[in-house]
Amino acid sequence: MKNKLLMASCCLVLASCATSYQPYSYLGGGGYRDVQLAENVFKVTVEANAYTSSDRATDLALLRSADLTMQHGFKYFIIGSMSNDSRSALYTTPSTTNINMSSYGNTAYGTAQTYGGQTYVFQFPTPSMTITCFKEKPALQTTIYAAEIVSKSLRAQLGVN
Repeated sequence: MKNKLLMASCCLVLASCATSYQPYSYLGGGGYRDVQLAENVFKVTVEANAYTSSDRATDLALLRSADLTMQHGFKYFIIGSMSNDSRSALYTTPSTTNINMSSYGNTAYGTAQTYGGQTYVFQFPTPSMTITCFKEKPALQTTIYAAEIVSKSLRAQLGVN
């Protein structure tokens, strides 16, 4: 029982460190950026921190796309292009060696233990999508997203107000 409670606590702490649905802030752990390219075309990018899965980062980009669509008076959007500009970083912990020695006459005896020196890889998901927005549902042979439905369902899934 204790192990399950400890595991649940660890998962909760790590999940709370994931990138929030917010405008980009370096000190805030990432967020979304968007730029208007034409009257109805936008580029949305989410720069997530290392505690955020690539699926969550993509969902945050979709949520921002839906909200942006509605903020500009549109109801539908399509994804024209999507890219993943994720990056990774390495961190190697410092090494420390402890030596225990004793001598007897001209002979020395001892042990040495080295700690640290592990390398950790951190992934920073960065999905980017260019969307085209429409006031009426277009007759296109592609996935057409209803902004209100996407926003409502992703807010519930991600726990965003």
